[in-house]
Amino acid sequence: MNDDKIIKGVLKGFGQLGVETVEKAKEESGKIVESIITGRELLGLDRTMSDSELDFKKQEEEKKSKEEAEKLRREMGPGRKVEEEMTQVRKQEEKDEEEKEKYYQQMEERKKQEQQQQEEYDGLMMESSNPAKQKKSRGSAFARGKKKQQQPTTSQMSQTSEFKGKID
Repeated sequence: MNDDKIIKGVLKGFGQLGVETVEKAKEESGKIVESIITGRELLGLDRTMSDSELDFKKQEEEKKSKEEAEKLRREMGPGRKVEEEMTQVRKQEEKDEEEKEKYYQQMEERKKQEQQQQEEYDGLMMESSNPAKQKKSRGSAFARGKKKQQQPTTSQMSQTSEFKGKID
């Protein structure tokens, strides 16, 4: 008997749960239907204003946009001369490009001159060496000449045991 009561209680609980679920679903579906935007509303096909109100609103918007445009023109001052500015920019760019070319040409010429000077210097160095060395090679009035090495005689050689055999 206890089991029957438990089963009946569970079934009764499920029934109440089902009823509550259906009620909640009805409420939510009602909210969803209320929040749906129709295509006519989205595209603005439903008229909320009369023709006279719509014309008045358009005129107000045009008036505001003209006032804003006029205000911007006053703030910017006189109109810019875009074409003149463009020609000035082009001329400046051409001038800058010419200056760069001149600079690179000058650098190349400078390198060539330095290389030529280095070659001349190297050539002069080959022709004339150190003046002190030139003087020594000419000799001086007081300096004795270099002693020439003489070939040793056979007796001198024998003392160093370079020659074997007869001694003079």
